[in-house]
Parts: sequence; structure tokens; C-alpha cells
Amino acid sequence: MRILMFMVGTLLWLAGCAAMGSGVPNQNPRANMGRYQQPGFQRPEPPERFPREDICRSRLYLGLIGQHEGGIVFASLPGRTRVVKPAEIERNFDDFLPDMREEPPFVQVTEYLAGQILYASAIRAVQRGDGLGPIRRDRLTIELDAGGYVRELTCR
Repeated sequence: MRILMFMVGTLLWLAGCAAMGSGVPNQNPRANMGRYQQPGFQRPEPPERFPREDICRSRLYLGLIGQHEGGIVFASLPGRTRVVKPAEIERNFDDFLPDMREEPPFVQVTEYLAGQILYASAIRAVQRGDGLGPIRRDRLTIELDAGGYVRELTCR
């Protein structure tokens, strides 16, 4: 008798649970309604190590500005490196006022190749300053002043 009462009670309880769920219509919310939407500016993004325009990582070497070229080990700089330095060429003895010019019109370009082990430049050439060759965004260009101090670091 107890088992019969237990079974009847269980069946009534299950019927009541089924009846409660059947009276509520299924709610299908519209798209993106009723849920928290995180704003775009708060979405997590991995931080960029270097800005996209700074492919040659010139910002890492900003501490070299003002340093003399004798204190820089160019072979330890990663990747392609180019050093642009004002150059003098032979002058005529007829030139009476050599100090009147602001800067020499020629530059000496020294290029160090990626992974170069020897402390020797790969290419050294004296050429006009307005045509320094093709622009390569992955090449660190170090510009020196006439005294040999680092003036500017760029990706060219």
C-alpha cells in the first residue's frame, strides 16, 4: 500500500511539473536582444609590440641619438642597417671659401647586412645625398651629423 501511494504521488508530481512548463510559451528573443554586448573599445586585443609603421624597430634604438658612432657596435644591431654620414670629396685648391657651405653635398653610405658576423661594412659608397636608393621599410637607417654623432633613426 505504501508503495502504491508513493508511486501515485510521484506520478502526480511529474504531471504537475509537466503542466507548469507547458503553459509558458517559448520565448525566442530577437537577435542580440537580452544579452550583454561588450562595446568594441572594451574588447580585449593582444598588445602590439611595435607600431605597424615601425617594422625595423627603430624605437628600440632611440637611446642611440646623440651617441658617437665609435660607441655603437653596428654588427650587434639585428636586421639590415644603413649608416648615412656626410662625406667630403677632394676639393680644388682654387676653392677660397670652403667653410661657407652649410653641409657637404655628398654622403657616405655604409650598409650592414642581416646576420653579418664581421665588423666590416658590406657596402661603402660616396654619393649625392638626394638619391639614397630604394626605400626598404625593414631597414634601420642611422643618420649621422658631420661630427659623427647620431642625429636621426628611421626605417628607410
